[in-house]
Amino acid sequence: MDQIITALEPQKNNPDRVNVYIDHQFAFGISRFVGAWLRKGERLEKARIQSLLERDRHEKAFQKALHFIAYQPRSEKEIRDRLSKADFAEDDIEKVLADLAEKGFVDDARFAQDWVDSRSTSKPRSRRFYAYELKRKGVPEAAIEKAIESAPEDHELALALGSKYLKRFAALDEIEFRKKMQGVLARRAFSYDIIQETIHQLNLKRKMEGS
Repeated sequence: MDQIITALEPQKNNPDRVNVYIDHQFAFGISRFVGAWLRKGERLEKARIQSLLERDRHEKAFQKALHFIAYQPRSEKEIRDRLSKADFAEDDIEKVLADLAEKGFVDDARFAQDWVDSRSTSKPRSRRFYAYELKRKGVPEAAIEKAIESAPEDHELALALGSKYLKRFAALDEIEFRKKMQGVLARRAFSYDIIQETIHQLNLKRKMEGS
């Protein structure tokens, strides 16, 4: 049996959503975008109502995802985890991820590449450390490997990182300098050989700068 829309009212706390009244009783809330074509006096069959509610769930999940990625790029797993935490159904999450991918808003290969490029400049770490970070974000192995291939070599990354600490460690004697610098480099997963060579170069550099 068809039901007649008797009122459409913007929600007080969220003007982007509309309360739909059927036969003078509140029936459901819906996104203004999804319900843009609804009109007072329109007849709605149950199948249409169900379709509107499904589209509304999708729209809410989609907007939640857009809000999440607005601050910074995210991997597919990060988006899936955020939507799952917000109690969206698995089917809705998969549809949202498909829409985001189609629109170019989510792409794990690009995400991995941008991650490595950005951190190689701003936060030098070992290649192994970058791979670990990307794995934690659920990026596929193939995408990680391709991104890592374009990263600077570990000896370059270690030297770039260590150079950031030269001023901070300038007053230390050589023994303390080596101890502190080794800790910095080891925590970023550089190998023993890379660490020793980097400390040697940094020590020479600080002696030249201090002479």
